[in-house]
Amino acid sequence: MDLNNEQQKAADTVYGPAVVLAGPGSGKTAVITRRTIKLIREEHIPAGNILVVTFTRAAAEEMKRRVYREARSEEEKQVTFGTFHSIFFKILRFACNLDASAVIRESDAVRFIVSCGERLGMSFEDSEMPGEIREEIGKVKSLGGLKKGYFPETCPPEIFSKLYEAYGEMLKKNRLVDFEDMLSMTEELFMNRPEVLEIWREKFKFIMIDEFQDINPLQYRLVRLLAEPENNIFIVGDDDQAIYGFRGSDPRIMLGFEKDFPEAKKIILKKNYRSQAGIVKASERLIGHNSNRFDKRMEAVKPAGTLPEFRVFEDRGEECNAMADKIREYRARGWDYGKMAVIFRTNRLAGQTASAFSAAGIPFSFKGGFRNIYSHFAVRDVLSYIKLALGDKKRETVLGIINRPKRYIKRDLFTKDVFDMKDLKTAVMGNPSLYEAAEKLEYDLAFIARGTPASAVIYIRKAVGYDRYLEEYAGMKGTRPEEFTEVLDRLREEASCFRDFDEWFSFMTRMKNEAERRQDMDRGEDDAVTVTTMHGSKGLEYDLVFIPDANEGVTPYLKALTKDEEEQERRMFYVAVTRAVERLHIYGVRRLNGKDLPISRFVKEMLDFS
Repeated sequence: MDLNNEQQKAADTVYGPAVVLAGPGSGKTAVITRRTIKLIREEHIPAGNILVVTFTRAAAEEMKRRVYREARSEEEKQVTFGTFHSIFFKILRFACNLDASAVIRESDAVRFIVSCGERLGMSFEDSEMPGEIREEIGKVKSLGGLKKGYFPETCPPEIFSKLYEAYGEMLKKNRLVDFEDMLSMTEELFMNRPEVLEIWREKFKFIMIDEFQDINPLQYRLVRLLAEPENNIFIVGDDDQAIYGFRGSDPRIMLGFEKDFPEAKKIILKKNYRSQAGIVKASERLIGHNSNRFDKRMEAVKPAGTLPEFRVFEDRGEECNAMADKIREYRARGWDYGKMAVIFRTNRLAGQTASAFSAAGIPFSFKGGFRNIYSHFAVRDVLSYIKLALGDKKRETVLGIINRPKRYIKRDLFTKDVFDMKDLKTAVMGNPSLYEAAEKLEYDLAFIARGTPASAVIYIRKAVGYDRYLEEYAGMKGTRPEEFTEVLDRLREEASCFRDFDEWFSFMTRMKNEAERRQDMDRGEDDAVTVTTMHGSKGLEYDLVFIPDANEGVTPYLKALTKDEEEQERRMFYVAVTRAVERLHIYGVRRLNGKDLPISRFVKEMLDFS
């Protein structure tokens, strides 16, 4: 497309540092493409001296594709495109003979965390916890290593510290490095071998970085080392879309760029070519409530169109059915499913929506995976109680829950493949307290079998005492019990939709099959509604967007307590809103998981849709 004045000004910026503030739909990719071609053809910079860095392989490939489309010769295709990790791996490969086999896969890194935990006497009841710990270790490494006073989010400080050290030792023992190690090794290489740094400075004389708001301190230090002394560093990004703080990215780096480079030119791309004016105005009202941001205001190129809609429903069931009805209505009017999206704050909230869509015959795909609540350890435990009550006598079924809550019944009492209550009572006959616990379990299982799905969940939590177990587990982990009980609130709400256990378990099987079939499906090959998260939606756009559960405690998330955390949550909501091209529907509920919930402050901030 032809560039507007701001875009052309950015593309014409050649020497020295420059920061381009590119809001949603402002054409930043076109700017990077045009500037790359200008450097080669008009400034006669060898293409091999140009480096374009972004944060995902897909984004790097898209940049490369666009430049190649404009290129007139093979020589003009010698530009280096890549992610931070791919670029610095290349540097280490040349300088240190680092082989790809030495870089640990993320799945193996998580397995290392589990192994380290077992050696420290830990058991991860929550199957997602090792991955969350690995993610936080990566964040800590990006911030410069574990420092005194750091308070982890995933487990108590003393446990995290031990896991951090044990994980590092296991990597060394196996002669492996992870992604964060590659960056720290490159920094160490540059500091200790200046001749190597000089080689790469000569190679990459012009550096462009896309999505700069997502950079972390370690990446920034490396980029600055490479860019010196000419500092031909051209950064493009939007501080209002900085939503990866959990990975170590820090929007303050972009906000402080002009302080680090006082001579830097600043260009603002303020034209939004993507969304209808009503959507742009609403998003600007929202993000304007953040104080730690560049002073800028996006302007819509498109006319107002249909204004964003906001509706409140009694509960999630009503909300999900309303979404399904609205989507079918749009489909009847000729809209493609593939151009529609439902964007959640977290994908743990997507299960009930998937159920409603399945019932309505609406095809859907989960972008970036689907964390079904039925895979959560607390849900698995509750279901094990129900299965045991209904006649599932497998040894592993009873072993999973026999001491949740604590009954002090030893696992080695269960020697047969099939559980038999009579055998258990006989084995503990000589111990009155254990015999009483066995009798209570027998009574509980009989009571559960006579109830409904919803009453079974409530009974297991309260009468059996599973909530008490979760409170003890949360105390051990150093977190709030609500981290685990909320998923059971959602389970009870879903269970209330079913008349009996057969119907409920049939639904679970159908959902599991649906999730597996549609996992990460290519929307270009299947006309399906995308179901994703705010994080997963970044960089994408859809004609029609739904943002459900716009309630306090969901968005902003209940753990967002500080001003910085609230502003990050607002940026996430802003990202979700600005994915919409033609239509935007924001829904909230009066009650979620049996609790009254206020409407999100973010909705109130953008309610004036005039």
